[in-house]
Amino acid sequence: MKKLTHADFRTRVARVDPRFARMGHAAYARDATPAKPFGMALLGFGWFYLVVSVAYRRDHIAASLRQGSLPDEYHGWIMHGLAVLLAASMVMLCMHLMRYMSKTGGKRKNSGGILTGGMLALTLFNTPPGIWQMGFGMLDGNSQTAILTASAAFGDTIPGLQLDKIASVASNGH
Repeated sequence: MKKLTHADFRTRVARVDPRFARMGHAAYARDATPAKPFGMALLGFGWFYLVVSVAYRRDHIAASLRQGSLPDEYHGWIMHGLAVLLAASMVMLCMHLMRYMSKTGGKRKNSGGILTGGMLALTLFNTPPGIWQMGFGMLDGNSQTAILTASAAFGDTIPGLQLDKIASVASNGH
């Protein structure tokens, strides 16, 4: 009878359980990623709001660069850097979408939070100003008074700020 060697044992394990033979104990390990959907939603909201702001306000950014004291030779670098930001964000969006659809546990919940925050940022960014005004009009008298009082209190701290006149707009009409 032939004594089994370690190579014979590995061959047999590969035949019985190929996944374990390739990955070892990690093949059946559970995902230990902690789920933080609220924090990831805030991160996704901030990330998408920044990206959409850059994408919608390209002309405003270019005009601001021309008015600034930065030499013209660096303007192209900044605009190309912002283009790289947009491209990388689209790749990361696709990666989180694939991660949400294919993973389980904490990774799925975290990617879902980022995608949810991103959708909320897109919704907020593209909400027409009329909706905000209609929402303010739907408030009862006490709520409107509270908002106007807060506006007056902020007015002392930040002159010229009127919360009832705030509208979410972009330079391209969105």
